[in-house]
Amino acid sequence: MARGVKRQSFVYEIDQEDNAGTIGVIARMLVSMDAFNVGDEDDQVTASTVTSSPLIKAHISLTKNKREFGIRPRYALLEFSGTPEEAACYGATPKRYVEMPILTFVQFGALNIYDDVVGGDQDATTLKVNHSYDGTKSLTYKIRDLVLQIRN
Repeated sequence: MARGVKRQSFVYEIDQEDNAGTIGVIARMLVSMDAFNVGDEDDQVTASTVTSSPLIKAHISLTKNKREFGIRPRYALLEFSGTPEEAACYGATPKRYVEMPILTFVQFGALNIYDDVVGGDQDATTLKVNHSYDGTKSLTYKIRDLVLQIRN
């Protein structure tokens, strides 16, 4: 799979809930991801437009190491469940599961987990994942889980 060929740093909104229960952006950090996965379409990750919060010029990343401290970004666990014919992206086999950071908490709140019982087309339950070196080929993945931001 040719994912991550064009890596770029994007602004990630660090959110926090205040005493009144209002969630707001308290700071911004950077996260590195494939530039072709971020865009303006409904099934792409939306870039942050917040400029009022301070930008901390440090990168955060998804990690499976539970011994590391810091911020783990909110993300969507995506599953590809298409056919092999769909998966033909320059001769590469796509990963079945992909973790995609969601840059804004507004978009995170608007996403839904795909319900297999309902089936068919469901609103805000899929995201496109780039599978090419030039951004021309992408596959649609179903959202299987939405994992909140963790600060430890």
